Amino acid sequence: MQARLCATVTGRTMSELRARRDAARDADLIELRLDHVRDPDVDGALAGRRQPVVVTCRPTWEGGRFQGAEEERRRILERALGLGADFVDVEWRAGFDDLVRARRGRNILLSAHDFDGVPNDLAAHQRAMFATGAEAVKLAVSAGSLKDTLALLDLPAPERGRSRVLVAMRPAGVASRLLPDRFGSCWTYAGDGVAPGQIGLQRMLDEFRFRAVGPGTELYGLLGAPVGHSLSPAMHNAGFDAIGRDAVYLPLEAADVDDFWAFAERLQLRGASVTAPFKEQILAGLAVREPLVEQVGAANTLHACADGWHGRNTDVPGFLQPLEGCIALDGCRAAVLGAGGVARAAAVALAGRGARV
Repeated sequence: MQARLCATVTGRTMSELRARRDAARDADLIELRLDHVRDPDVDGALAGRRQPVVVTCRPTWEGGRFQGAEEERRRILERALGLGADFVDVEWRAGFDDLVRARRGRNILLSAHDFDGVPNDLAAHQRAMFATGAEAVKLAVSAGSLKDTLALLDLPAPERGRSRVLVAMRPAGVASRLLPDRFGSCWTYAGDGVAPGQIGLQRMLDEFRFRAVGPGTELYGLLGAPVGHSLSPAMHNAGFDAIGRDAVYLPLEAADVDDFWAFAERLQLRGASVTAPFKEQILAGLAVREPLVEQVGAANTLHACADGWHGRNTDVPGFLQPLEGCIALDGCRAAVLGAGGVARAAAVALAGRGARV
């Protein structure tokens, strides 16, 4: 069964929250963040709902906005359960063990968030959380690298009848959000500006084609730091869609090239684009380099082959294409402003057409 898409909705007022809840029609379930509402009304939040819901009232000490007493917060969660919420999010650190036991774990999503990194004893955390009897467990860590995201893949699968949601927050963890099935999650969250690295609902559906990604989908990506501003995922995923290719292109913000290679091997990436600051650094890991790569000293396109990774440089022809036919480059004087792989590619391209650089 494919992982579900959960839209996180917030609002300063109940009317805003309900309006956003009802607007998220394309989601499989809705997370209602009552901690964002000034005067949360559980009955109003659940009334008239058309989709399954997860009710969350996250306290400030767990990264949320609820500042009231724990007794009040517990009453909100208990009321949501009484009204038939499909899940309520109960923080592991809250100590509401009796609430979990009273429900025999049913409809309880027990959650833990680490905003500082990845705990060394992550597997022990998961084991202890499932030992409470909760029906589902959510573990969210902060990924400072792609390798941090891989730590989620090392967790053992839950017992039959139990579910989990694994999230690597921050830009380096985006793959865990876009590929929930491969990370063993029963759903993934979508929503603009709610959590570090979280992606909006429509972008998940349209740009990353969430519904079309399956176990056989080929993985490609953009290696760089940062990469969140890039239009490459939108362009490449639209291209895959246009030609009917079962593939998805991910933003991959790496700590260094070794970080990328470890991720690429574990997730079996088929190819990648490379942007700053890795175009020169990536060369050491290539089995084959096309002549332009050697000439420029940088690669921006990688392809996984049987004999290792092959590197190409498309910056040179990409730079020349809009100029040729418009400017007589042979014999002209040209200045290149900038540095790094793109500047070197521009210099090589100009010199190759006879310009004095």
